[in-house]
Amino acid sequence: MINLAGYNFDPNKACIVCGHVINGAPVFAVAHDDDGDLQFACGEETHTVADWHLVGLEHLDVNQLGLAAMPTVDPGFAALRDEPDGTWEVISVD
Repeated sequence: MINLAGYNFDPNKACIVCGHVINGAPVFAVAHDDDGDLQFACGEETHTVADWHLVGLEHLDVNQLGLAAMPTVDPGFAALRDEPDGTWEVISVD
């Protein structure tokens, strides 16, 4: 199990990740959808459909991406930060 955002997830949990994060950009936004899906983004607003990828959670280095100390992000909420080591702000996405 991978502990992330206050929950334990199976390592093979499918996640939607922007290509910038896959290529090493820091994560500035994490969404925990109402249906339990996870999304990780660099915060850039100009993504196209081609920028998004489906990967297993086990393929993301939670520590390297600075996600190990995230607060609890319940379904229907997202966590945002302004800088790689910044403080996470949890907001409702509903």
